[in-house]
Amino acid sequence: MLIAKENNSIFVCSNPSAMKAKAQAYGIEGIEFSSYSDFIHNYDPEVQSYVVDELEGFINSIFSTGPQLIGYTLSKE
Repeated sequence: MLIAKENNSIFVCSNPSAMKAKAQAYGIEGIEFSSYSDFIHNYDPEVQSYVVDELEGFINSIFSTGPQLIGYTLSKE
């Protein structure tokens, strides 16, 4: 959440209400939260950056219907 705040990014997660409450409990304010579904259906190419919580859950929500994702790689570059 701190990375999202520091970079004025949208925090994409499975349950924005719960994550907002968690942020408030930690004293973190000023973050915009979006659900996986809202991100997928309302993606805005004008937004400069996003932080995705639980990447595997996000990917699973994208592939919940239709083609099956059978693997992925992740590198920090």
